[in-house]
This record gives sequence, C-alpha cells and structure tokens, in this order.
Amino acid sequence: MIWQLFSDGPSPHFPAPSYWLMALEQLWKNGQIQFAIKETFWIFGIGLILSTTLGFSLGIIIGVNRKFREWTTYSFESFRAIPPPVVIPIAVLLMGYSDSMKIVVIVFATIWPILLNVVSSIDNMHSGLVDMGKALHLSQKQLIFKVVIPSVIPNAIIGIRVTIPLAIVITLLTEMLTGSNGLGGIMIAGQRNYNSSQVYGVLVIVGILGLFINLASNYLEKYFTKSWPPKQQL
Repeated sequence: MIWQLFSDGPSPHFPAPSYWLMALEQLWKNGQIQFAIKETFWIFGIGLILSTTLGFSLGIIIGVNRKFREWTTYSFESFRAIPPPVVIPIAVLLMGYSDSMKIVVIVFATIWPILLNVVSSIDNMHSGLVDMGKALHLSQKQLIFKVVIPSVIPNAIIGIRVTIPLAIVITLLTEMLTGSNGLGGIMIAGQRNYNSSQVYGVLVIVGILGLFINLASNYLEKYFTKSWPPKQQL
C-alpha cells in the first residue's frame, strides 16, 4: 500500500504494484503464467520426490553400514559444498536443455539435507533400541523396518523441510539460467526486456506458491508425526 501511494508510476526500477497486476493480467491472457506455474510445479515436484526418496533410501543404507558410512562421510560433505550454479553448465553439456537436466540438478543440490540427516540420526540412535531388537531376535530386515526407520523419520522430515525451499530456489535458478518456460524463465525474460513490472509480478506469484507449499508441508509433517511423542518445551 505504501509503495503504491509513493510510487511515481511506471518506473523502470520500482513500478507501482498496480503495474505488477497489469503485467500479470497480460501474462494470464496470453496463457503464459498458467503454463509457467504448471511447468515449475512439475519440475519442482519430481525433483523433490526423487531427492526425498533417494536421500532417505541411501541414508538408511549408508547409516546401517558403519564402514560404508566412514568411507563416504568426507566425500558427501565435499559434494554438498559444491554450489548448484556450478553444476548447471556441466549438466547442460551432458544432457542439454531438457527437463531431465533440471531434475538432475535439483536432486544433486537438495539430496544432502535428507541423506545426511538420516545418516546422522542412525549414528546417534540410542544403542538400547538396537539391543532390544537383537534381544527380540529380529532379522536385519526386521530391525531396519521396525526399529531404524521409525527412529529416523522425525529427523528425515526436518531434512525435507530444509530441502523444500532449497528445491524451489534451484528450480527457479535452472529456469533462469536456461531461459525455459517456467516462472524463472518469465522473470529473466522480463529482466532482459526491462519489464520490471513483470519481474515483480512473477516474484509475488512465486512468494504465494512458496507460502502454499510451506503450509502444505507443515500439514504433512503433523500428519506423519502425529504418532510420535510431542516435543518437550524448554
């Protein structure tokens, strides 16, 4: 509201919010914004599902094997430190400007919080739980599914919560750097054409979608952890 009142109108740098709406209306009439939202959500969703599945599965496999865990710790920390923008040019050279390239970059950048959280959770798991499983003569498979996995799920969910905003950022980044048809592509096109109203308008859409995704993740977290004991308040 304050921005609208004190704005000079169609400024090339800080246009009034009313001009953002006009730019979004034009994109809506052209069908660009609907297609861009669908494209961004599709890439984001597939990337998040794959990074969650692979991160959790690999975390369990590595976590239950102490020697394997010791061998891979420093390698994973090194891969985690690689900035995602550095990976994009290499991925483009290997896979071209394709959806699969974007998904690979998203998975590479977002798998680490989940994987390392699961490995750390297994490493710090109370030894009494494992001893109890052995006392009950559980097989290795039963021990993993009945003891290990239920114990690491809360920490895995924390890793997923960290991954979600990171996945959104990486999705938009890949779209900007590759000039694709997603929301990131529309933003970079507006920047190149000096259409600042379009950039700000799409940024608002990204914020609203990010809020929706965050609320949905909060609901899913409460749903999947409702059988766990409540967190103690300090």
